[in-house]
Amino acid sequence: MNIERKVAKLFTSNCLNAIANNDFSSIEKLKIDEIAQHFEAINYLDLYERSYSFLEKNYRNEYIYKNMIARRILMGRHSLKSSVLLSEFRVGTNKADLVLLNGCSTCYEIKTEYDSLIRLEDQLSSYTQLFNKVFVVCASKMIVDVYHLIPDNVGIIEFTDTCKLKTIREPIEKCSIDLELMMKSLRKEEYLFIAEKIYKLKIDVPNTQIFDYCFNIINKAEPEFVNKLFLKTLKKTRKNNVEAINSLPIALTNALISFKFSNNNIQSLKKIFMENNSYVLPNFEGKTQ
Repeated sequence: MNIERKVAKLFTSNCLNAIANNDFSSIEKLKIDEIAQHFEAINYLDLYERSYSFLEKNYRNEYIYKNMIARRILMGRHSLKSSVLLSEFRVGTNKADLVLLNGCSTCYEIKTEYDSLIRLEDQLSSYTQLFNKVFVVCASKMIVDVYHLIPDNVGIIEFTDTCKLKTIREPIEKCSIDLELMMKSLRKEEYLFIAEKIYKLKIDVPNTQIFDYCFNIINKAEPEFVNKLFLKTLKKTRKNNVEAINSLPIALTNALISFKFSNNNIQSLKKIFMENNSYVLPNFEGKTQ
């Protein structure tokens, strides 16, 4: 395995949870000590900062794209207090890479230089039915192919070779969404919440009838009103961990949005990354005991 792929494994759920749990057998399998020596890193903060910079220059994978969108768009243009960023949001048979929720819903479908465009048309067909705005975020070398492949209502953002986000084309915003697709993309308690807000009464029907009952209610409401409830519901039920995002290194922003961590593991990661003199890499030459 080349060094780029080894380093990329640092930014996975398995690796970060292993570090949080002090699971040294998993840490050893991931060759973290070898990577640390490669970068001459003394502690985890040092290791992750150097590894992230290395990936930005040498291996711009999906994690780097997502982290940059989170930092530059979610936190740069908007606010963690009023906006939510979702990762791998299910839409029919597809999963949207990132969805930003504030006053509207914006989908970001990522295509790195290592990705294929084979499924892009099918993905966009679903996403444009559910979200107010849709962008394709792609590597510079893919701009021409993406431009000729996607419909005019989809925007394009270039992820440049210097890791900048450059808007090539703005998307066309729409207010109405496909209500059946919306319901199939939500959890039961989420579409039930929307239906009860419209119905203004508690819904009490057998589980086998809930979906159809809720759909009949939602389908009769004003589309723009349903869209607002869709945003409100997801922002309430799928909040980002703002405190953790603000407490941990910039390189881990996407991890905190995309991966699941227990509260204990979040606290453990905060200690490991912020108390650099106390937590050093296992099996690393020159460590302090």
